[in-house]
Amino acid sequence: FEQIPVEHGDMHDLWINPDDPETMIVGDDGGGQVSLNGGKSWSTMNNQPTAELYGVTVDNAFPYRAYGAQQDNTTITVPAWSSNNTLHPKQFWMSVGGCETGPNALHPDYPRIVYAGCYGGVIDRFDRETDQIRNMVLYPQLQLAEAPRNLRYRFQWVSPIVVSPHDRNVVYHASQRVHRTTDGGMNWETISPDLTTNTLEHQDYPGGPINQDGTGVEVYNVIFALAVSPHSADVLWAGTDDGRVHISRDNGQTWTEITPREMPQFGTVNRIDVSQHQDGRAFLAVQRYRFDDFAPYIFRTNDYGQSWDLLTNGRNGIPGDHPVRVVREDPDRQGLLYAGTEFGLFVSFNDGRNWQSLQLNLPVTPVTGMQVMHKDLILSTQGRSFWVLDDVTPLHQISDEVASARMHLYTPRDAYRVNAGGTQGRTAPEVLPGNAIIHYYLAEAPDGEVKLDILDEQDRSVRSLTSDSASTPEGETAIPAKAGMNRATWDLMYEGPRKVEAAVLWGYGGGVKAPPGTYRVRLTVGEESQTTAIRVLKDPRLVDVAQQDFVEQFNLAIQIRDTLDQVYDAIRTVHGVRDQVKSIADRAEAAGYGTDLKTDADSIAVKLTTVEEGLIQTKNESGQDPIRFPSMLDNQYIALYEYVTGVDGYRYGGPEGRPTEGAYLRFDELNTEWAVLRRRLKETIDIDVAQFNAKLEQLGVP
Repeated sequence: FEQIPVEHGDMHDLWINPDDPETMIVGDDGGGQVSLNGGKSWSTMNNQPTAELYGVTVDNAFPYRAYGAQQDNTTITVPAWSSNNTLHPKQFWMSVGGCETGPNALHPDYPRIVYAGCYGGVIDRFDRETDQIRNMVLYPQLQLAEAPRNLRYRFQWVSPIVVSPHDRNVVYHASQRVHRTTDGGMNWETISPDLTTNTLEHQDYPGGPINQDGTGVEVYNVIFALAVSPHSADVLWAGTDDGRVHISRDNGQTWTEITPREMPQFGTVNRIDVSQHQDGRAFLAVQRYRFDDFAPYIFRTNDYGQSWDLLTNGRNGIPGDHPVRVVREDPDRQGLLYAGTEFGLFVSFNDGRNWQSLQLNLPVTPVTGMQVMHKDLILSTQGRSFWVLDDVTPLHQISDEVASARMHLYTPRDAYRVNAGGTQGRTAPEVLPGNAIIHYYLAEAPDGEVKLDILDEQDRSVRSLTSDSASTPEGETAIPAKAGMNRATWDLMYEGPRKVEAAVLWGYGGGVKAPPGTYRVRLTVGEESQTTAIRVLKDPRLVDVAQQDFVEQFNLAIQIRDTLDQVYDAIRTVHGVRDQVKSIADRAEAAGYGTDLKTDADSIAVKLTTVEEGLIQTKNESGQDPIRFPSMLDNQYIALYEYVTGVDGYRYGGPEGRPTEGAYLRFDELNTEWAVLRRRLKETIDIDVAQFNAKLEQLGVP
């Protein structure tokens, strides 16, 4: 034998092309890599999102971050999106302590401190601000290759860690017992008895008979799921990997077994979700696939576990061979449930009586963790990294009435005016916070146009979006108009300057950012229309920018835009009048009306060209010409416009808020230049062109 080096550890699979043995594909905990030379070299593993994540935690930062532990790699946290000034999205990725097993836990309002686990009961306290990691393990006993029955505390591979939502200093960790610290792990108290079956024959040396493999994965009879009620810090829920469920309603002083009657023997309580809507209401996701039982098990209680309902029977939407790993209730709509299974995602709109697929474009992959926060559905998967279903607000508003309507415009969630250009590997960057997401339902595809009009508080038209591709401006995409659900985005922009086709500019010439405020969205299909409101909020990180600052920035930007439109209208007038007088003079001379008209036309053309050359650089033809020829009035306005709007395609974004004194000064100076050129154009038309027209009439030129 000889060793073949590969890109990553923990091999899972190897395929050799039977027709060309030099071509091989290996599958491992880093993804997949290809060799075309018998293993001498391999393709990179960094071109595919293949992280095997054990779960997901989400904070309340802006942008929010997702946290997880990657099998055979590290813990990781990634932001939901990044700003335009991100050189590379990976610069915001980081490990947060612990190891491949995790899990990660934090108080969502205080993401500076992260608790991250590792096998053997290791639990790290990671301080993001100081970049310090402190191992706060309860009892440092090496468990490798040891029989679980010989361990003081049976900590499993992914032993649960929970930070109390009521007090960020209270942290729970679970072995076969529940443990709690209030001082960062310097001291722990054990607040429960052994809550498992504690069956000694289930705690033997793992593996064998050829090879033992004691890493922590095989530790059995442990607490596998733990939750603190959002309604009371005194209510704790615990589920084990051997089919038991307990509750404490007195802060851990006493525990009561509440195992569902229909709990399968040795079922693993994979996740517990405590309802945010109703005290005493909770859901269990139970799996038993390690016993070759692939049935889905979701249990619900409304009375602290005194009674349970099984919400899955293999015939009500989730197939009978889809083990369930996680279930969550939407915090904004009671009875709206999401279930992550071994083979994808499901949703119920009626509290679990019926389920339907919510797979959409999600790969068929185990969904290991799920959070419903910020009106997003954030998933961890085992082999396809993190996934986000952006904006689940339509699911909050679906009803029988909506489902039976010919058309329906959903009320959009709040949009944020942010500088969000980085995609962080997202496949749908258009739904980042810098855009408003607009959903609408059409019972059938219409014959004609579908329009979305955005109106501001003064009832001015902000933008018009259409399904007619012929009427869609260049560079934009027509909105969809298919039967069923449709999604369009508004980039929170007013229309930009109406540039002439010949303009070659250096700088930003797009739209004007909408100031924070309330806007209206109007959906029109044929003769029917519906209107709803949408709020645009400011970036919450801009604590020093007031609403009036945004208003003044907007007002100046609109004034510059409108002045630019006047400049470009003047250029169109120059082109039109110059072409007409020259054309008429040429035809009149050819028809025998003399050469005086040609002389007059040439004189007018010279005056118009002089005006034009002050308005626009006529030598510009390519995108590099603005650095070869001086900028004229239009590009000077564009430079000011870019500076004021704060939108810059060349650098990292301009100012947000009130324009500087220099901006107003420059605007006044440019307006003075514009007034001179405008007056010259008016004089040429009012005097020279008027005299030219009079001479045409006097000569009887048709």
